[in-house]
Amino acid sequence: MKFKHPKKIKRTLAGLLTGIVMTLLLLLIPSSILTRAEYIFYDGFSKHESDKASLHSDDIFIVDIDENALSKYGPYNEWTRETHAKAVEKLEEGGAAAIAFDILFKTADFGTRNAVRTEKVLSALYPAKNWRYDFDKIRQSFDYDSILVRSIGENGNVIICGTFSVRSDYKHQSQWMPLSTIHRAEEIDAKPVFSLAQSSAPEKIEEKDLLDNIFPELSHASENFGVVNATPDVDGVIRKMRLLYRFPNSEIHPGETQKIYPALSLATLMHLFKTNPDSVRIQQGEYIDLGKPFAIYRDSLGVLRTTYPQITFPMIRGILSKKNLLLYEPLNDSLAENFIEISPQIRAEKDDEGNVTILTDEGDFEIGDEELTDYDNEVIRIFQPEIDSLKNGASIWLSASLDFRFSPQKKRWVSNYSILSPDVLTDLFALDLATIYELKPGEEIRLGKRKRIPINNDGDFILRYKSAYNIPQTKRTYQHLSYYDVIEGRIPPETYQGKIFILGSAAPAMFDFYAVPQDDHFPAVLVHATIIDNILNDEFTQADFPHPAFYAIAAIFAILIGLFAPQYLALIFLLVLIFLNIIVSYYFFSNGYYIGCATYIIECILAFFGSFLVRFYFENRDKNFLDKSFKQYVSNELIDQMLNREELPKLGGEKKYLTAYFTDIQGFSSFSEQIGDPEKLVVLLNSYLTAMTNIIKEENQGTLDKYEGDAIIAFFGAPTPLQNQRRHAILSAISMQKKQKLLREKWKAEMESGKDFWPESVYKMHTRIGINSGEIVVGNMGSETRKNYTMMGDSVNLASRLESIGKQYGVYILVSEEVLTGTHDPEDKTDYRGEFVVRPIDKLRVVGKTEPVQVYEILGEKTDADAGALTLLSTLWQKAQAFYFAEKWDDAIAVFEETKLLEPHLQSKDPGARPTPSEVFIARCFEYKMNPPEGNGKKWDGVYVAKNK
Repeated sequence: MKFKHPKKIKRTLAGLLTGIVMTLLLLLIPSSILTRAEYIFYDGFSKHESDKASLHSDDIFIVDIDENALSKYGPYNEWTRETHAKAVEKLEEGGAAAIAFDILFKTADFGTRNAVRTEKVLSALYPAKNWRYDFDKIRQSFDYDSILVRSIGENGNVIICGTFSVRSDYKHQSQWMPLSTIHRAEEIDAKPVFSLAQSSAPEKIEEKDLLDNIFPELSHASENFGVVNATPDVDGVIRKMRLLYRFPNSEIHPGETQKIYPALSLATLMHLFKTNPDSVRIQQGEYIDLGKPFAIYRDSLGVLRTTYPQITFPMIRGILSKKNLLLYEPLNDSLAENFIEISPQIRAEKDDEGNVTILTDEGDFEIGDEELTDYDNEVIRIFQPEIDSLKNGASIWLSASLDFRFSPQKKRWVSNYSILSPDVLTDLFALDLATIYELKPGEEIRLGKRKRIPINNDGDFILRYKSAYNIPQTKRTYQHLSYYDVIEGRIPPETYQGKIFILGSAAPAMFDFYAVPQDDHFPAVLVHATIIDNILNDEFTQADFPHPAFYAIAAIFAILIGLFAPQYLALIFLLVLIFLNIIVSYYFFSNGYYIGCATYIIECILAFFGSFLVRFYFENRDKNFLDKSFKQYVSNELIDQMLNREELPKLGGEKKYLTAYFTDIQGFSSFSEQIGDPEKLVVLLNSYLTAMTNIIKEENQGTLDKYEGDAIIAFFGAPTPLQNQRRHAILSAISMQKKQKLLREKWKAEMESGKDFWPESVYKMHTRIGINSGEIVVGNMGSETRKNYTMMGDSVNLASRLESIGKQYGVYILVSEEVLTGTHDPEDKTDYRGEFVVRPIDKLRVVGKTEPVQVYEILGEKTDADAGALTLLSTLWQKAQAFYFAEKWDDAIAVFEETKLLEPHLQSKDPGARPTPSEVFIARCFEYKMNPPEGNGKKWDGVYVAKNK
């Protein structure tokens, strides 16, 4: 049989083959790149979900060290631990189910340090008395550590935290070694912990170096302990949290018995479920099995209880009594029929004289009062032994406020306690009271589905975030209670009953924030709250991408579009396919399963263009569309690169180690006004910029970024790598300063010969230069229609700041320490302080940066004619600065007076120059003599805070 359309068959087969090959190219892309691409969609989906979130948690509250508390109690570092003890006592009094500290208590001296200080003061004031005999009394008055330990020890619902640190956090081995041993683990005696046998693959659980930031007395006092380590993804965003760690590290202590430690959130849940640590099973890469979350049991005294704190057995009986109502939907939508009250709050309180009062929603009564309800009397009868054993001044909760509301969205009854989930209620309704009453002491009935927390191979739990934080308080998922309001009793105690409280801070002053998908400034305390909330409500997100079925389907549709869609509709069909892919991916994500998105989009594009190019070949319509489309705004070199790679130019860039270079003419605006004639100003500026640009580009292979008026912005090391880029930048700066001297002489000669006339300020022109090296993003920036090859990043901003800050010191080449040492330079580790004459100018904290930066002035090359004098200046300068940082102001001033005479830019030598660094530091020393840089006995760190950009 003869084929009528052999070309179509060939084109189809070739297109299919090429599309498949192009699709398989996806396998060559590093997984780290694909993962970063997936993060874009994952974060977008998360933000969209959080924007929709409207439900508020009834179970979890944040006790916040907020601005209100800080303003009332003062700076946090001045708080005593009695403050935290008071918060625990208030929450305990209110009947909190769990009190989890996201606050670290590293060490404790039990008042010794303050006692020693007080003893010295008293001995100085009253030397006749030997205060040593009263030392213990003095110490006890400052022993806030013991108050906290005692408060936590008396409350079994507190979960404390610590961290696993790394060896590099400490300077000396003698400091970190004691924190790394099995003896440290035994000393802390954290609970709960798991044995390695409880994990299917314990070797996959991350080992940690040091058990840190918790003192033993506190860990012994608490029945519950969890760690609060957080490891962001490569882009610095917290999308998942590791729930398990191994300690000690076998690399440091081979052969030591290791234990598996839970995160704070996991430890809190185990407390709420009363999970026996030995019963936990860890299936690495699948789940952590905590067993069934709720139980009814009979204690050793024969009293029926439940595992969830503050939910008493009478409340369970109340639920069973309303079983028939809770099994069916209400007949109509009236508020009355949508609400079922199960039990009220009841508390027994014994006064200092031993009299017992029963506090209910209806009022306060004595035991036996006729106005007490049958439910009240039943509860009192059940708890009579505990009421009798109450200490004077103490109280006990007998019943919590429990109710159910019918949720039209979920089509079921929802309790104000998440622990009473549908599966728990199903198991409960399957019981009868006789079965429960038959329980013997020590026996229990577990209810609900097994809590299997999904984890990946590393033990990471993917968080399902709800609302963002930087939104109005009324829209946040978790209510924040001020530490101050809790401690001062400004919130009714009954608000706390049966609730979960996480103590931490969302105050900006505390700096305890992370970047998360839906928020760049998200309090760390909310990360723990989110994990607990997710697990309590079985709201999990699992990730598995790329999914083979979706991978194949997306490729087939992309190839078919490339081969058979009309040319003028092909791209539209491709975009529709991509859009559908995003919709499907989001649908799965909203239902707790991330199947990927970016991978399929890249795959579709590759498959589409592979088949589409084959189609063009057979139709003889080959066009070099890159050349025609982009040569108007992209250089020929970049076009060649895109042709070789067969990819479109993309907005954005890549992170490289580069050297950023900023220059600016001192006082340019003033002498431009003096010149007056714009044409003459252009002539002058062109002459200057041409000379300086040639030094950067031609002599030292730098790349010009842009001009901004008289300013030159450049960088070294891109677009092509440049060996010794930092050295080239320094040489450019020195050459520019030398060239400027020649230009001033040239302009002056032109004036003297009558060829041209310039204002006096032109002959005094000075240029400031700021240089910094570091990780910089460089690439195509702009819009889809116009792009510039430029740079951006913190390292660029610092270079700009250095150029500007130079005027405060009278320095004309100001560089960061990184430029000279290359500590982070992956290619060149040369310390150029050996080749150039430099002097350290200051330790600066520039505007927009929190970490101080050591900055240097480049004085010249060691081969220059005046290198000897400059070296002497540098030597004396370092001597002066040693006195300066030691706060020996008079000695520093004396040596700075000597360096002043050697300054190359002293105004008497260099007209037009600003006050020199020596003059600046002399003035600063006199200022610090009058107003020391640190008061209240604090040690000065030597850092100067720049007040201007």
